[in-house]
Amino acid sequence: MEKSQILQQGLKQLNDFVRTEKNLPLNENLFIQVVDDIDDHGAITINNNDSGLSYTALLQPWAPQKDINALITQIKSLSSNVLLIADFVNPVMAEKFRRRSISFVDCAGNLFIKDNNSNYYVKGKKPSCLRARRVRGRAFNTAGLKLIYAIFNHPKLLHATYRDISKIVKIALGSIGPVIDDLHASGYILDDGQRRLVNKKRLFERWVDGYLEKLRPQQILACYTSDNENWWKNARPAEFDGMWGGEVTVAKSTPFMMPETVTLYFSSDEKHRNFADHYDLKMDDNGEICVYKTFWPQQTQTNAEISPMIMYADIVDSINPGNWDVAKTFYGEAVAHLLYD
Repeated sequence: MEKSQILQQGLKQLNDFVRTEKNLPLNENLFIQVVDDIDDHGAITINNNDSGLSYTALLQPWAPQKDINALITQIKSLSSNVLLIADFVNPVMAEKFRRRSISFVDCAGNLFIKDNNSNYYVKGKKPSCLRARRVRGRAFNTAGLKLIYAIFNHPKLLHATYRDISKIVKIALGSIGPVIDDLHASGYILDDGQRRLVNKKRLFERWVDGYLEKLRPQQILACYTSDNENWWKNARPAEFDGMWGGEVTVAKSTPFMMPETVTLYFSSDEKHRNFADHYDLKMDDNGEICVYKTFWPQQTQTNAEISPMIMYADIVDSINPGNWDVAKTFYGEAVAHLLYD
């Protein structure tokens, strides 16, 4: 692992740990790099905004057991506060560093920091490559898909605490960390002092696949059919706190397009049934009218219309090849603004 990678990953592990301990927002990093260039000795200056201390961060691509005494001697010879940032520190080495009062953090999340305001010690975590392999894929499970959707539509969530994210998105607190870690390891989150989504186009494409395969099927409330194939033209789901899905939304502004599947979204099962009764829809498991329960939090709903992400996914799911051309046009017009890195 290159020294620049060790620096970025080590600081991420340290800030993530302290942020959790102090319940800080996701965009608040207490340990920050204040000098851009790594010197000839593999060191760089780090500030601790909590204690006001500056560290000379010594970067080690490896820290083998046989060289630990020489490493300790090197660190003790430096006049300033030293923070060792290594790719991995095993439990035996971690204990030796702690006993010699040497602050360290590695890319797996093992660390020892002791100053006037802090006393943190973590050991026994496996190397980060193994950890990343364990959590890979968590971003595209049900909780991850909900969180990705919420972040796309409400980017400030990346600056909130995990506890606040859990309350807003309505997913388990314990699932947030693995999803964020997976997005970071997969190159979809960049944390350079201001955490943000990157590679958004690729992430969006993966989200659409996951949404259609995993999340949307779990939200199905009922399917219906109607004797009047044009019933949707005059229907008003908004009067029942409902929203049209993608095909109907586009069809209403595209005269030549006829929706093959009429998709609707309701937050209330009772209101969707009232809507079905009002428009004389007949329950049919194989019907072309599909009603889904909304999964997104109210805080991320910007207006009364369905999100462009849901609209696009609904259109892509159509079996009519002509609708794909409409989806591409819609993608460029309504989704593109969400995808700027």
